[in-house]
This record gives sequence, C-alpha cells and structure tokens, in this order.
Amino acid sequence: MLSSLADFGNMIFLDLYAGTGSLGLEALSRGAKKVIFIEASRKNMSVLKQNIESISPEQNCFELTQDSSVHWLSGFTDPGHPCVVFLDPPFSGNEYELILNKLTVLPSIRAGSLIVVESNQARKILFPEALLLLKHRRYGSVTLDILRKR
Repeated sequence: MLSSLADFGNMIFLDLYAGTGSLGLEALSRGAKKVIFIEASRKNMSVLKQNIESISPEQNCFELTQDSSVHWLSGFTDPGHPCVVFLDPPFSGNEYELILNKLTVLPSIRAGSLIVVESNQARKILFPEALLLLKHRRYGSVTLDILRKR
C-alpha cells in the first residue's frame, strides 16, 4: 500500500514506537535508504536489536535510539528531503494527537513527508489540517491511515 506513494531508495523512514521493529524492518527489506528506530522500552530495544541483527543490514542504513518519540522528535534534524514516519504508539496511549501535531510544526518533517498511522479501529483520531489523508484501510480491528504533510 505504501510502495506506490514512497520512493524507498531515496527516503528516510522514522519508526516511532518501533517495538520489535516490524515496520522499519519491512522498509529496510524494500530498500529504504535509512531507517531510524525509536523505542523507549529497554526490553523492546533488546528484541529490536536481535531482529535487526537477524537480517544483517548495512551499518549505515539504520540507527537505533532508546528514547521517547516525543522527546526524540524535538531534536530531529532535517534530512534534506521528505521522509516517511511510522506512528504506532500503544493503542491505549494518548500520544496520537500530540505526535501528529508535533509532526505538522517541525520543519525537519518537510512538506511531502508521509505519515503512516496504525491504530485500533475504535479510536477516533483528529488529524491536523496540515495533513492530507491519502488512504484509509481497516484490517480487522486495526486501522491504517496514510497522510501527506502539506
């Protein structure tokens, strides 16, 4: 669903709330230029490291950071072109709107960047006006929204 919208070989992917890294690892397997994994949990970070080692990617095509996504984004510097942001916080958390609003005002997340939001289908998320909804899909109890920053 994302491959028709993103040029994997020329984009940096930010896997916020990386967990075990499945979204970022998928991007690497499709030839992503670089994936930055952000995960706050020490336990998840350990599993994430093992999962990355299992696919043996080139060292310069990924970064691992143990930090909260909210904090890390504040220091993210402009990569020089639009990026793809995976946003998959814990479904029970209250960080969706906080992160989405932060993404709309950060100059390092350029216009044209894609934001992929995974959430529980019962959750109603208010998307900021600066984000254009491109695709909305439901997979069982999970909703996937792809937006573009204007």
